[in-house]
Amino acid sequence: HNLKVEKVVVEGPGVISVIMRGRKLSKLAAEGGQFFGWRFFARGHFLMSHPYSLSAAPTEHLLRITVKDLGDHSRSLAFLRPGTRVFVEGPYGAFTAGRSSRPHVVLVGGGVGITPIRAIMEEFRDGVNMDVIYRASREEDLVLRQELDYLAEKSEGLIRVHYLVGPRKNHPMDAKSLRKLVPRFADSDIYICGPGPLVEAVREAAKDCGVPKNRFHDEAFAFHSE
Repeated sequence: HNLKVEKVVVEGPGVISVIMRGRKLSKLAAEGGQFFGWRFFARGHFLMSHPYSLSAAPTEHLLRITVKDLGDHSRSLAFLRPGTRVFVEGPYGAFTAGRSSRPHVVLVGGGVGITPIRAIMEEFRDGVNMDVIYRASREEDLVLRQELDYLAEKSEGLIRVHYLVGPRKNHPMDAKSLRKLVPRFADSDIYICGPGPLVEAVREAAKDCGVPKNRFHDEAFAFHSE
């Protein structure tokens, strides 16, 4: 596929996107929400692959990942040069729009966990209603916010984005709070990617609301360990 780094973009404090260009990328059969094992033909990057989720729906020529500085490997991605060759393994994962069976979905992202959520938003079938819940400690940690707002604006009311910024105690993620924020929560497919405590809180809320396990979808690979 002749995949190469096209550019690196700073998205926020300690967060960058790597945009890669190649040929006939549709043959990879990747979907938004999935992840690859990535190896870059650069010092410190080639010998071992690292899992990162796509942060935008893949196209015929472009792939994008958005990565938070969690260690030496992710930190050094900021210094990749345009033209660096890229090798991928995958795609992997079932965190995809195709698993949804409901006319309404709730997408929950915590911190950099918004990246597969952002990618999957473009891939639901026409007419699906979406409530996107984005948890972050600080306003500056709301990466990709402009893209989320753009998708919501052009959706003509089908997508609503809720930004919950600040300490956890200010934004409880229990069943009562989530039903108040999203009245259709119990009737929805739930997708979530974020830190463990957030995932478990929303899992318990979904259980309390009677959401069956086959309508609760979580992804942990945005929070891999280095």
